[in-house]
Amino acid sequence: MKYIHKVGTAAGTFTPFLVGKEEVILTSVSLMSISPGDRLELRLDVGWEKPIQWESGEIELRIRKDAADGPVIYWKLETCIEKGYTMEKTADTGVYPVQHYYLTACSCDSRAIISGPYSLQGSVYPLA
Repeated sequence: MKYIHKVGTAAGTFTPFLVGKEEVILTSVSLMSISPGDRLELRLDVGWEKPIQWESGEIELRIRKDAADGPVIYWKLETCIEKGYTMEKTADTGVYPVQHYYLTACSCDSRAIISGPYSLQGSVYPLA
């Protein structure tokens, strides 16, 4: 491994917030020391729950590349009965010496509350 960087927030260190239909940025990570062709591994962790008025919760999580409104390289729709914790990995390929990634969330019917923790971690592995 050439480089690792993680950015996030622990549960209990912020006021939980409702996620609506507009995509919100939860966090971002910038990866450095990248050579063309390097393998970039991204890991997201999001703790969330349903609002009390709903029987179930629903959240869309995305990882975007280059900008907050950049291309989506990962997308997941999750549901929960009461509380959820999503932990996923995806990969990308290095092109530039520094690359930026954004973890975003939305919920069409406002059926998700971000309660934490949440984070985005990126690791850079050299081209084999």
